[in-house]
Amino acid sequence: MTAVNAWLAEDYAQVNAPHIKTALAALELAGGALEKGGSFAEIGCGTGEVARAVAERGFDVWASDASPSMVEATRQRCAGLSVRADVCPAERLELPQGQFDLIHSSWVLHWLAEAEEPLRRMARALRPGGHLVLQWSGAQPRGDGAGMFGIVREVSGSAKWRDLLASAPPAMRDYPADEVAAVLRDAGLELVDYDPAIVHSLGGNGSLPSDAELAEMRRRYKLMGFATQADALGERVDEFVDEVLRAAFAAGKAGLHHARIVARRPE
Repeated sequence: MTAVNAWLAEDYAQVNAPHIKTALAALELAGGALEKGGSFAEIGCGTGEVARAVAERGFDVWASDASPSMVEATRQRCAGLSVRADVCPAERLELPQGQFDLIHSSWVLHWLAEAEEPLRRMARALRPGGHLVLQWSGAQPRGDGAGMFGIVREVSGSAKWRDLLASAPPAMRDYPADEVAAVLRDAGLELVDYDPAIVHSLGGNGSLPSDAELAEMRRRYKLMGFATQADALGERVDEFVDEVLRAAFAAGKAGLHHARIVARRPE
């Protein structure tokens, strides 16, 4: 079971408000596409807030997520609207070519073991004039070395945690923004908006967080990023998350290095 499909909708909903806000803001950058209606695909629908908002603007929506719990929450939230929600990991996407006016995927790419083919499938699924909106973490340039996700892998692989996490290794991957942009250009898209370094609220300047800040960060990471590890570690999960966060701050790598790309298929 992967970290993504282990997520429970009721847990994720406690901390997902900032993600919904950034997703809706990113969609506004898609050349006025939200005002035109049409067909919309969301890859990684979470608990369905974005799918509902877009459907209420007149779109026919196909939403997918690797988590059955998320898909069920989306179906309930979008009941009565033109929304179909299916369980489908992004790596298994089978999108019809030239089908969609707008495709959106926020905070999913870094969970994929391989991103190039899913990106190409998304690009092929756009109609002429259609837009692809992407946001993800772990987008730092290769030359900067591993970021926060590298810290997670380092701590997980230490003698203290290696055996306990053998059945639940970290799933997060780094995909530099320039490499993602190159894949999209090669797939025939033009970049409308490119921000390879969205400022992240956790900072990462090397200073350790206060106890209160650490407690809130621990809560968010357990609910959003370490669901599988939490199952494997049981009562020791807080100890593990604290060690990851303290190591990340000490190394100046607590920031997740978000990126955003909005791309368009030419007419």
